[in-house]
Amino acid sequence: MIEQLMVKDYILFDHAFIDFKKDMSVITGETGAGKSLLIDALSYLSGNRITSNIVRHGKEKAILQMVLSRPGDDVLALLEDNGFDIEEELIIQRTVTSQGKSTVRINQQVSTLSFVRQLMSRLIDVHSQMDTIQLADPAIQLDLLDQYAKNSGLKEKTAAAYKTYSSARRELARAQKETFSDDELEHLTDSLNEITAADVKEDELAQLQEKIRQLSHAQQSLDEMQECISLFTKDNGILDNMYEAYKSIRKNEILEEESESVNSAYYSMQDVIETIKEKRETLLNSHEDLDALQEREYEIKKLYRKYGGSWPAMMDKAKEMEEKIDRIIHRQDVFEKLEKQLLVSEKAYFDAAHELSRSRKKVFEPLAAEIERHCQDLMLENAKFKVQDTEKKPAADGIDEIEFMVSMNPGQPFSSLKKSASGGELSRLMLALKTVFQTQEGIDTIVFDEIDTGVSGKVALAMGSKMYSLSKTHQVLCITHLSSVAVWADSHYYVSKSQDENETTTSIRRLDEEESLKELAVMASGSAKESAIESMRELRKEVRHG
Repeated sequence: MIEQLMVKDYILFDHAFIDFKKDMSVITGETGAGKSLLIDALSYLSGNRITSNIVRHGKEKAILQMVLSRPGDDVLALLEDNGFDIEEELIIQRTVTSQGKSTVRINQQVSTLSFVRQLMSRLIDVHSQMDTIQLADPAIQLDLLDQYAKNSGLKEKTAAAYKTYSSARRELARAQKETFSDDELEHLTDSLNEITAADVKEDELAQLQEKIRQLSHAQQSLDEMQECISLFTKDNGILDNMYEAYKSIRKNEILEEESESVNSAYYSMQDVIETIKEKRETLLNSHEDLDALQEREYEIKKLYRKYGGSWPAMMDKAKEMEEKIDRIIHRQDVFEKLEKQLLVSEKAYFDAAHELSRSRKKVFEPLAAEIERHCQDLMLENAKFKVQDTEKKPAADGIDEIEFMVSMNPGQPFSSLKKSASGGELSRLMLALKTVFQTQEGIDTIVFDEIDTGVSGKVALAMGSKMYSLSKTHQVLCITHLSSVAVWADSHYYVSKSQDENETTTSIRRLDEEESLKELAVMASGSAKESAIESMRELRKEVRHG
């Protein structure tokens, strides 16, 4: 349930902080004061898109925040699976800058709007005029019917079977449309042979390129060694000059000791040169032929360019060509195989679809009876409800084309929701539908934004009673302009607007018992006379205690 709602620098609000209880709460106030802005805030915090600037004039950003009590295990599992910290409370915060940049966080961790929508759809339902339009959509009605019948498993089974069935149909249709010539068979065979003969391994190109890099470096080392050897051994090179120096020095008896040093250095240099030659020979004998490697690299790159650009793409092409060749050579066998697959998948689909259809039909009467009972509670004594079902072409959601049909008056033929009810009747019908379907879905909080439009008097009292009954098992928040609805509430919040020359500011506060009775009196009669207040006191006592 929603424990707190906070908005800051949000349209007409400087700052508002509301504590909610697990009961029925109403929000009232003058038209245009900003009541619906709070419901909009809940919608934005539930992942709905923001289509206009919500930042208060002159401010840099708006902050919306909602605190919910610790949710059930299924929601906790969803949070955990998506990497969010599990806390005692669930905090949803959305920040919107004056430039329109929006950030949403769950328990202080950045999230996406799509995940917030997925999460909050399990916790909160906000009923608005758009919701009334959606409830008239047969596709939405089918989802609600399946939800009521607890058909999630059968729906998944049917959708999976349809996917297999559709794939089998496409494969057979593709095979039937394919035409091949001898030239095409020859081309496919040559191409497949080219790939097969090359026998390219998955990581071969990368390994080749690394070897080429190493060998290119080794070639540089070989060149440097050869240059060093040449400097020492060429005619008039370092060794020749050292030997001539030795012969010259040893003629001088005074330089006998130096002569021995030069002689020793000469033979040491010869040893160094021999060592360099040996290492060069070893390096020459140990590395692969660079030209051969580069030729293989070129061959693989050429194949990749020709067949998809990478090893996986080339393998996919090879598999595709192999299958085409097989279809050409064994064309009749392929047809028989695909036709058999189609028959098997078609039977599996229709078995699943008919099982789903039977499950749906089982709840038609119980659903109608339950909706009609709630309609009677809402003073729609003559309302009749039924599910119209016709068979449609196979689809992922089955073979049922359903539509909710109602008759609001005796003798009136059944027709679709949007064609059957007037404004006030439609409001009550929507409340009856909400009561049935939301109690099935496991939603914690139900929000009604002026669902009582077009009703008054005893009908409004009946709608208030229905929402009050819902609040025994759900948290109910309701925006209303009717005292007959508001009188049922356990908590009463009042939205007011103040203006000066420079700005307009909206605020909200919770009313105590006497303040609530006074506001109800104004809503009912336009004045706060003692007699009007006393009348509301009696009405509240009556609705609460019977």
